[in-house]
Amino acid sequence: MTSVAPDVLCPVTVVGGANMDISAKAGSVMRAGDSTPGAIHYSPGGVGRNIAENLARLGVSVDLVSVVGDDAFGKQLLASTAAAGVGVSSVVTVPGRRTATYLAMHQPDGEVAMAVNDMGILESLTPSACALAPALKNSGAWLLLDCNLPEATIAHLLSLGRKVAVDGVSVAKCRRIAEALSSIHLLKLNHLEAAALSGLPVGTLEQCIAAVQHFLDSGVKRVLISFGASGSAWGQRGEGPVFRPSRSVPVVSSTGAGDALLSGLVASLVRGSPMKDAVDYGVACAELTLSSTFANSPELTHAAVRQQMGLPA
Repeated sequence: MTSVAPDVLCPVTVVGGANMDISAKAGSVMRAGDSTPGAIHYSPGGVGRNIAENLARLGVSVDLVSVVGDDAFGKQLLASTAAAGVGVSSVVTVPGRRTATYLAMHQPDGEVAMAVNDMGILESLTPSACALAPALKNSGAWLLLDCNLPEATIAHLLSLGRKVAVDGVSVAKCRRIAEALSSIHLLKLNHLEAAALSGLPVGTLEQCIAAVQHFLDSGVKRVLISFGASGSAWGQRGEGPVFRPSRSVPVVSSTGAGDALLSGLVASLVRGSPMKDAVDYGVACAELTLSSTFANSPELTHAAVRQQMGLPA
């Protein structure tokens, strides 16, 4: 992999899921109970791991804190993540457990039709296990958490007083941060997660904007809520929320696009960009990922993102 040199002044420690992705894309519309011809790919995944790899590809110094099983998938995840430039000394191999796996089935247009995740091994990532992770001793690094983590672990990490970014992950799991919103510096959700966490309807652009304001009023410093192909609403303390419409791009697979969006946001913010520019950068990362078969686009580099934005590399 070729990328810009990591910026050691702006390290990030990612704590979250690392799993093997099994992605199937149907050649025609899938029907329940029927077998559909298509293509199946295996690739390293997991929200936290994907974000860590994207950050490394974008030139940010990053370490991953996670767990894998002592199986073939676990060995492959460690090797490929390290090869991408991510520090993996804080990824623990748990004897006798199977590595987390995510199975997603996509319609021909790239949208996820159905998915199953087997993430039970992450229950091993307890507060006491995190206390032993070398990467978490770097108090100057940003923390980036995904809500696959146990609720007690999330609460522990948010109590450390660090600058923390959080990915909601899913409707069920985003509720784990409900009591700790004021400790979050940057919160990224999709509109379904935002509705579940806020208790508000988020079915229109106006409601999406209102949800951003709700989270700002709840103490979150910066918020971004993605609203599918329409775009994203974002805001920060001291500024009213706005909606940024999306542009049409070729979609091969939507898996990993949200991870790329948050990766770009954080990569830009840790380098000192204002939130508006960071949103533009994150959206460009998501666009590149939508056009890729893989959750981590091999084309994702700082230069490629700037070119996607129409800026000089």
